[in-house]
Amino acid sequence: MEKISVIVPIYNVEKYIERCLKSILEQSYQEFEIICVDDCGQDGSIRIVEKFKNQYSDKIKIVYSDINMGLGAARDKGLKAAQGKYITFVDSDDYLKDDFLKRYINAAQESHADIVIGGYIRAEGEKNIEKSINVEDNNIGWTYVNAWAKLYKREFLEKNQITFCGVRRYEDEGFTYRTLLADPIITNIQYSGYYYYLNTESITQSVKKDRTGIIEEYFGTVEAQIENLKKAKNKKEILKYCLVSGLNANLLYNGKGCGIKKMKSLYKRYNKLVEKIDKNICNNKYVSMRYLKSEPCKKRVATWIVLRLRKIKLDRVVFYLISLI
Repeated sequence: MEKISVIVPIYNVEKYIERCLKSILEQSYQEFEIICVDDCGQDGSIRIVEKFKNQYSDKIKIVYSDINMGLGAARDKGLKAAQGKYITFVDSDDYLKDDFLKRYINAAQESHADIVIGGYIRAEGEKNIEKSINVEDNNIGWTYVNAWAKLYKREFLEKNQITFCGVRRYEDEGFTYRTLLADPIITNIQYSGYYYYLNTESITQSVKKDRTGIIEEYFGTVEAQIENLKKAKNKKEILKYCLVSGLNANLLYNGKGCGIKKMKSLYKRYNKLVEKIDKNICNNKYVSMRYLKSEPCKKRVATWIVLRLRKIKLDRVVFYLISLI
């Protein structure tokens, strides 16, 4: 049986980590190792992990850190420590169905896939909302950028030197685009076994009065990803669209209520980035609603509207209006 390395970064999740680890330990497929990466939180999370390790020393490995690194760097540490033929990532406030590993490993073995992609279940309070994927969509990976709910062949990641590059926020997008540019064999499965817990206390869900710092950080992330265009070859068009779509979504969401003055400054940098990605982005075929139907509807429609208005040089109006809400 082939081993799976389950990488779990640990940071301030003492309320949830027991549920997460139990869901992995109770898998019907038992050929796995759990690599818990300590990211130096301020609560008792790592002590809980250590108790589990004492009980399951053959299954759990702890990789300690000296300082808080962020999710991307923590996952990178986990990748270096992994010994399994396959890799999967589980965020420490999330959890799995008991047949998750079995379903993914079976799909990988049957298709010799480098990446297996499945759906997930959004767990929000008492609600469980299934987010299944369209298995016939060959471009699903481009619009489904989360690193979790997927299984990766470790040899593929190592051969192509694919990591999270130590990125602290928005680490999944760069990682996903780099994997797709390496021409992996991908298998999509009609199965949702990953519970994505919508933790309102987490960084990505926290409500802040001023979220423009997040926008600035995202701009930097996109700037770094533009380098990928040089090696995109026949995937340039879809990558260009995804980068611009991400910029639109981030500026629209995090720019709400920031005020006209701040938005003018943000739009100026946004515009420079879009020009750098592609001066003719409005003519990109993926802007059409016929393509990338797996992209979240709100994001899809918002990008279509913004780029239609950009053709007549009125796209800034949408962002200015958002800044006043």
